[in-house]
Amino acid sequence: MGAYGLGELPGTSVAEAADIIGGETGDFRHLPQLPARGLGADQIGRTVGLLDMINIDRGARSWVMSTRPSRLTHLTGDFLDMDLDTCEEVWGTSVDKLKVQVAGPWTLGARIELANGHRVLTDPGAMRDLTQALIAGIEAHTTTVARRFRADVEVQVDEPELQALIDGSLPGTSTFDIIRAVNVSDVNERLRAVFDSIEAPTFLNLTDQTPSWEVARGAGATTVQVSMDRVRGNEHLDGFGETITSGVRLGLGLATPGDVVDELREVPRAHAVKVARFFDHLGVSRSHLVDDIDVHPRGGILHGTITDAAQAYRMAAVVADMLSRDSGDL
Repeated sequence: MGAYGLGELPGTSVAEAADIIGGETGDFRHLPQLPARGLGADQIGRTVGLLDMINIDRGARSWVMSTRPSRLTHLTGDFLDMDLDTCEEVWGTSVDKLKVQVAGPWTLGARIELANGHRVLTDPGAMRDLTQALIAGIEAHTTTVARRFRADVEVQVDEPELQALIDGSLPGTSTFDIIRAVNVSDVNERLRAVFDSIEAPTFLNLTDQTPSWEVARGAGATTVQVSMDRVRGNEHLDGFGETITSGVRLGLGLATPGDVVDELREVPRAHAVKVARFFDHLGVSRSHLVDDIDVHPRGGILHGTITDAAQAYRMAAVVADMLSRDSGDL
């Protein structure tokens, strides 16, 4: 049982974000991502800066594959280097465990366009090249981070577009451009290629969407992160139970920016009781709460202040501690 942040935080100060991460997440820190700083600091731009094998530039509408090297992608890489420098100043060079976050291949394919204006995911060859570049970029990035912080580096792959791809609701780039639903087996095959290339523990971030339990069990990630408020209905309750009993670790998104740990800790206890009784309702042993569950903010972090985010991190840590120590008594 542990608690951690997902990556993105409000504000523009990396030093402030690093200080909060260090203070609230204990021995499992993560690199901060601050989209409010603008182009290159957003989820896609941050990952684009890791892709040296292909050229990607910023177009009028989105990120675009290009035939020549882009100065912008080099700048996003410089952005990340500066962030690492700042985190090193705040944390030092000896961190036990550190998580890095990247956009996954399907989300990259959905949000990056080809030169002809279509999304990359509509071209199998371009998707193959993008996935290979991502794999190489992750390897180089984790090696750099591990060396700088002397840390065991774990990798979180964010796939916010995944459910839209599976249910066929992702819009095309024009009225005549129809994006067909992607088969779950194809989704899992590409994700497994990424996860199998990473020797460290891995996370698949499916928060803020209705989770696909077939993907959760078949993508190959060590841990799958979901938002508890999106687990509704018998189908998803069954999927949750099948997933955790199949050996997949689950990260539960519970805390929000509005959560504050009160003096008597009644609010975190209410969260912990809700989770424990949820497991009872599923008929799943509470022992999984200790061995197979982590707690993290469930979403909405960017809509608050950095102080709100710190409170959500604190809430996640307190709830995780309660579930770990008192799961049988809740």
